[in-house]
Amino acid sequence: MVQDAIDKFNSHKATACLIEKDGEYIGILTREDVIQKITGKKDPKSTPAVEVMSSPLYTVDINMTKATACIMIAEKERRHLVVEENGNIAGVVSVGDLVPEEMISASRTGSELFIRVGNYGDQLLKGGVAGE
Repeated sequence: MVQDAIDKFNSHKATACLIEKDGEYIGILTREDVIQKITGKKDPKSTPAVEVMSSPLYTVDINMTKATACIMIAEKERRHLVVEENGNIAGVVSVGDLVPEEMISASRTGSELFIRVGNYGDQLLKGGVAGE
């Protein structure tokens, strides 16, 4: 249920929770998903997470550069990417982990944010800085 994910957000100070079914991760539920699709519309205690999660999961290798991750976030229009190491999930990276906070707060819409993040990734690459 969505409420289980909300509880995980709060206990782990996280902004996203991977959704698992039959031992396999099938999607991601973010705070943004909850705000847009649940708050004031559905009961989080009775709404299955699979109804509001984002899917498919987009993954990046743990060795991928910050610039490349920014470009992927912009292309896929997702705020979170799953990080893999040797084929195993190592964590989740969010747009907030990759770009300056000012860029996020200056963006009025999701589309504007993704454009800014993509441009930021391009600037890193053009400047010869791949990021960490």
